Amino acid sequence: MTSLGLQLRPATLDDAGLAADLDSLREPADPRDPVLMRHWWASSDATEKVVRWIAVRDGAALALVAAGHQPWDSSDARFGWTRPRLHPELWTEAGFDELIQIGEEWLRSEGTATAVFRTRDTLEREVKVAERRGYREVRRGRISELDLTARRDHIVATAAESRRAMSDQGVELVVYSEFDAPGKAEQLHRLEVETEQDIPTTVPMPRIGFEQWKARRFEDPSMRLDRLWLATEGGAPVGISQLSYPVVRGVPYTDYTATARAVRGRGIARALKYQTTAQALELGFTRVRTQNDAANAPILRINEEMGYRLVFFDLELHRDL
Repeated sequence: MTSLGLQLRPATLDDAGLAADLDSLREPADPRDPVLMRHWWASSDATEKVVRWIAVRDGAALALVAAGHQPWDSSDARFGWTRPRLHPELWTEAGFDELIQIGEEWLRSEGTATAVFRTRDTLEREVKVAERRGYREVRRGRISELDLTARRDHIVATAAESRRAMSDQGVELVVYSEFDAPGKAEQLHRLEVETEQDIPTTVPMPRIGFEQWKARRFEDPSMRLDRLWLATEGGAPVGISQLSYPVVRGVPYTDYTATARAVRGRGIARALKYQTTAQALELGFTRVRTQNDAANAPILRINEEMGYRLVFFDLELHRDL
């Protein structure tokens, strides 16, 4: 029982929808999709050690605490994360602090060295509580939004122009479902393994094997093979871009955009991003969002040209346990 009188119990996959509702209260303009929440929980359970506790009353989630970490060996830095949520009508600094503490206690029991807490700069009271506990910002990402309606003409025209420019270079822009090449999944996996290593990060990104990657890439309900865009040259993929689409509610987000190191500087990433946003327009969406590390200058330049505007900063805060 918490100091707010909430009874936390272990959460199951069947609680994912309630957790999505609770999460949506933090940012009504960016609601969490319950189907995708369930998938994300199941996916993280398959690759990380994760615990979750939830408090439910009258069919609604009032609090949630989640914590987890990647598999470790003796040489790892032992980062772990904690994710507290508290219903706005019950929110107090003491109550939120208690939820963070519950997550930290589990992380300590696991031998975690550094706790990672992420929140938005617009949620100032969450930041305040975390900083009082000793958390300090180490990285920040930009969450930006593109108004597809206002930028329609620019997006459609530039998508067509970029396809012609790529064709002149011998680069074909094609969706994965129409890409016919032997071992295309294995080729795409190698491309992603290469490009993930170039993403700015503080917490190390684990390398996952082909089978885990295939499940993550092709079983995610937010993604479809006819919406996964590739740039191919010589019959091999050299670039990728895809939006993650909501199933029930929410805003499409850029899932991943990258190009092979050998082809950078040729405008391929730019061309791919215009194909994904033009497709979102065709599907009837009015806005899309993207999350990028604030230090990723090349992709931020593309976003600015496309018309993305900053919505908030996603803060990554660390505390030495």
